[in-house]
Amino acid sequence: MGSLISVRDLSREQVEEILDIAGSLKKGKTENLKGSVVLLFLEPSTRTRISFEKACRELGLETFSVLGDSSSIVKGESFFDTLKTFEALGFSSVVFRVPFVLFPYEGLVRDIDLSLINAGDGTHQHPTQGLIDLFTVKEAYGDIEGLKVLYVGDIHHSRVFRSGAPLFSMFGAKVSVCGPRTLIPRGIDVFDVEKVFDSVDDGIEWADLVIWLRLQKERQKENLVPSEKSYFEQFGLTRERYKKLKGFFMHPGPVNREVDISGDVLYSEKSLVLKQVRNGLLIRKAVLKWCLG
Repeated sequence: MGSLISVRDLSREQVEEILDIAGSLKKGKTENLKGSVVLLFLEPSTRTRISFEKACRELGLETFSVLGDSSSIVKGESFFDTLKTFEALGFSSVVFRVPFVLFPYEGLVRDIDLSLINAGDGTHQHPTQGLIDLFTVKEAYGDIEGLKVLYVGDIHHSRVFRSGAPLFSMFGAKVSVCGPRTLIPRGIDVFDVEKVFDSVDDGIEWADLVIWLRLQKERQKENLVPSEKSYFEQFGLTRERYKKLKGFFMHPGPVNREVDISGDVLYSEKSLVLKQVRNGLLIRKAVLKWCLG
């Protein structure tokens, strides 16, 4: 059994293998796996949890959900001991979303006889979303060597950025970021970022693809933007900015309308948002197959 906690653990060959599995599933190939999976989601989720649950069932895997306050972690049990409990009960895999960062995690993978799949840990990683975005962009653009990809918004708190940027760079794309300086993390250079734009309009002029991110108010311990209205005016996808886009735009969801993106362009011709959702099922099936098959 394999695990997937961070995209940084993957080689390009492994990423291509997962994408190839997803591609074959999209063409109609069927896969059947044996085993049982725990969906341990300690943070709210719609797209990720439901697509993982649907993926498991379509692959023939039994699914069991542990959500929010129903976990013994709220009573003080460690994450490690919770996983050891699932191991003792004979589960094959745990798909988890947790509010804390798993780092370092090598001992966890070594000492737990389960396939562990990260569906989001704090502000650290969201590897399946990174793979979804890469798969979706490759479908839309073909070869992404040299493609200019711009992330806009709350970069500081974004596990989507921390997962997607290394994958795009791995395949030769150029990655830049844009957002309020209060939402650009220190050490942004470790992500091989080409440019940091203060103006989203300048960034749009540079970019072939723009990925808007959600303003994560629940993770902010202080007010890092003056107001949602001013943030939207300065960094959001307005109708006027939509007209300036050279290519497609994406958003991993959930979207805050009139904060991240204007509602009347969300599902427009240049939007890949619903394709990301549809491809989410394929990628999560592919990851389960890659880990368990």
